[in-house]
This record gives sequence, structure tokens and C-alpha cells, in this order.
Amino acid sequence: RTRHIYWSRIEGQLGGIGRNKGLLGFLGGALFCFPFNYRVFKIAKWGAGGIPGGNGSLIMVSLLLGMAGAFADLAVPTPALVMPKKILGVPVPPFHVDDNFVVPIFSGWACTKIFEYVGWDQGLKLAEHIIL
Repeated sequence: RTRHIYWSRIEGQLGGIGRNKGLLGFLGGALFCFPFNYRVFKIAKWGAGGIPGGNGSLIMVSLLLGMAGAFADLAVPTPALVMPKKILGVPVPPFHVDDNFVVPIFSGWACTKIFEYVGWDQGLKLAEHIIL
């Protein structure tokens, strides 16, 4: 929906990042994920000490994780990069870089780094049934 809002488009590609993407999509993706991330961590099993860093760290982590996912999506160009049909005359399967592959992997890695930064245990147990 933001395709025709040209002030939002990333034209210089930020060194290869953001081809055919926009800042509004990045911010929208990050902010859309915030309430879900917040809810999931709010109902997690923190133990007797509660949330390390309190509600402020919970808000910060929720926003940072949303931004990590949005950045991962921003890093995957549109249209997707594809392998050539042949390399040295040998046919190559039609592989391409897909955001459905990149976003979860990068977001998971970012989650471990964010947890490390705020001092959260990476063995945090989420609630058994997550109901929004």
C-alpha cells in the first residue's frame, strides 16, 4: 500500500539494503510486531524475580525485536535475487533468496543478541498456551 508514497522509498539502496522497499513498511512492520512481542514476553514464566529490568526492558526488547524482523525484511531485495539458470554450462536449480527464510533466521539471531544485551536468560520459558 505504500508503493506510491515516494518520499518513503529507499532510493540509494543503503549499500545494497532496501531495494524496492520503503521506510514506512519498515516502521509499520516493526510497530506491528511490538504488541505481539510485548504480550508474549509479558506472560512468559519469569520466575520469582520477575522481569529483569522491569517493564522498561520489556518494552525495549519488544521494540528491538520488531525492528530486527523489519530490518531482516528490508535486507531481502525485491524482486528476489535468483541464481543463474546455468553456471559454467551446468543447469542450476531455481534457488533464490527468500524473505520467508531470512527473516526468522536473522530475527532468532537478533533475539539472542538482544537477550544478551539486556541480561535475560536465553532459556526463558514462554507460556504453555499463548492467547492474545
